[in-house]
Amino acid sequence: MEYPFIFGTAGHIDHGKTALVRAMTGIDCDRLEEEKRRGITIELGFAPLHLPGGKTVSIIDVPGHERFIRQMAAGAAGVDAAMLVIAATEGVMPQTREHLDILNILGVRFGLVALTKKDLTDEETLELAIAEAADLTRGTCLDGAPIVAVSAISGEGIPRLLEEMEKIVNKIPPRERRGAFFFPIDRVFSKKGFGTVVTGTAYQGSVSEGDEVDIMPLGAAGRIRSLQTHGTKVPSVTAGQRVAVNLSAVSQDRLKRGDALCAKGAFIATRCIDAWLLVLPSASEPVTHWQRVRLHAGTADVVARIALLRMDGGEKKSGILPGNGGPVQILTESPITAVAGQRFVIRFYSPLVTIGGGRVILANAEPARGKADREAKARITEGLAFDFTPVSLLAAIVHDRGVVSVSGLCELSQMDRDAFNGCLDVLSHESDKYGILEFGASRNFIAAEAFEQAVRSALRLLHEFHSKYPELAGMDVEKLSVSMDSVHGAGRIKGMNFKDLAGIMAARNIISPVVVQGKTCYRAADFNRSVDKRLLDLAERIKQEAASAGFNLLKLQELEGRLGCPFQDIKRAAAYLREQEELWMIDRELVFSREIRDKLLKTLSSMEDITVAALRDAIGVNRKLSLAMLDFLDLQGLTQRAGDKRLLSK
Repeated sequence: MEYPFIFGTAGHIDHGKTALVRAMTGIDCDRLEEEKRRGITIELGFAPLHLPGGKTVSIIDVPGHERFIRQMAAGAAGVDAAMLVIAATEGVMPQTREHLDILNILGVRFGLVALTKKDLTDEETLELAIAEAADLTRGTCLDGAPIVAVSAISGEGIPRLLEEMEKIVNKIPPRERRGAFFFPIDRVFSKKGFGTVVTGTAYQGSVSEGDEVDIMPLGAAGRIRSLQTHGTKVPSVTAGQRVAVNLSAVSQDRLKRGDALCAKGAFIATRCIDAWLLVLPSASEPVTHWQRVRLHAGTADVVARIALLRMDGGEKKSGILPGNGGPVQILTESPITAVAGQRFVIRFYSPLVTIGGGRVILANAEPARGKADREAKARITEGLAFDFTPVSLLAAIVHDRGVVSVSGLCELSQMDRDAFNGCLDVLSHESDKYGILEFGASRNFIAAEAFEQAVRSALRLLHEFHSKYPELAGMDVEKLSVSMDSVHGAGRIKGMNFKDLAGIMAARNIISPVVVQGKTCYRAADFNRSVDKRLLDLAERIKQEAASAGFNLLKLQELEGRLGCPFQDIKRAAAYLREQEELWMIDRELVFSREIRDKLLKTLSSMEDITVAALRDAIGVNRKLSLAMLDFLDLQGLTQRAGDKRLLSK
């Protein structure tokens, strides 16, 4: 009975991991010619493990040599439980400790210790090895785990080892299947008659034969031709299974270890990850700001920089000290695709020594800009690190982005559609709990702090506008939206998003709407309009000049010379008149007053056929000006076009 569960080996080189796997499964995981020639494991090996109760699980055999830690980390990244292998003849060695550190970092919580080469030790040496193993694992993920002495040669102890492994399998619930399919690739090859084949461990979600997938971070598309688990063809696979995938529509030479098969459209490539980093107590030095490291996430191995998010106090100088943790951003030198909640390992860039690791919090983050942004991201990361649920993840994405549409939230969530919709409903119903505001017919989400920032920015812009133009009723919503785009921190609130938010601000009596010439404007709720007498006098003079020009409409710029006033003052007075619907600007620059409009309507009412040519002749202006006036009346709904003619509205 195939069961989605994976054991991973760990331990120092030549302590008998591969031999033990062979004794338990009958399969030699050293498949490469170089491995057989040198007598060491170089690449990951896989085998089905049949447990006494009938379940079949997977076991991953990892290299023990210090030069192949990246392979070990890639293999351990997908395991449910670990089997730490220690040779009773040698005891604890350097890679025993490093492998155990990696298991701790990766969040492995279950496992056991296998003391190998029992047939080569005496009772006293064996007792010392058991005591040393117990001491090594104290305070780690294997604290209190069974320690079983075995011999891969004689088979002694293996039945008990299998029984203990079965107990672990039976007490651990199956992996959570929700989430979009994510499958880190650990091996790529081509098989005659099949084409491209990739292997790996299904990290989350499920996939079926015939499904389309994305290959990330490459950005290529492929299709599942067939699936196998341990050589047996299956119609579908789920999280926790070792899988061989036969792909169509993508060639072998485009793929590599570290790529991932992903549910269509659910993942994107990134170079910035928000994470919680824990530095090992055994690390020789702290992790400092902008330190260059090697990042192992899933099967990926990339060079990255660590940016500390909490830069206050001593951490700015000292970094994250051994044994401590903190929120960081990981900025990779090449694209990577990661999953929120995924564990990772970091090693010094040189020398290659494991120094820590942690958990991916936001897999597609934006680089922090400035102190306030760093502090906000630190709060989000720390909060989610200790309360990681699918709903809290959605809330964290909203808080990180400030404002996000429902489609954008779905893309960043890395969830399948059903899981996303379920979590979205919870987020909507408990929005106050998560500090989220939902708005707009198309369902947008904004963090409470981003909304408050938007309120402050909008009020500041409106007060500046009122101070400069106290005679105007309010600021056009389009101009206010554009101004908001340029405000630091509010630039993510654009277009329709801001218009919907402005409606909410008005409903909360923060700002007030007013309609001016058919356009929505906003003013601060505490604004009281006042008109300067000098401006009123100038407005009256503009009306007089417009009336004296008759149907030969003046350009606004001409009034500067006629009135002997600065053009800026003329523009302000004209804007005031437009709000009072005493003046309009047509064809962008021509002054069209209410008095002239009313005279024009009276002229049109006396005409039998209203055409551009007929109006030109009736009022004695050129065709371009006649057309501009008729077009304006059309826009106001005072005339209606019928072919080449106009009809006066009733």
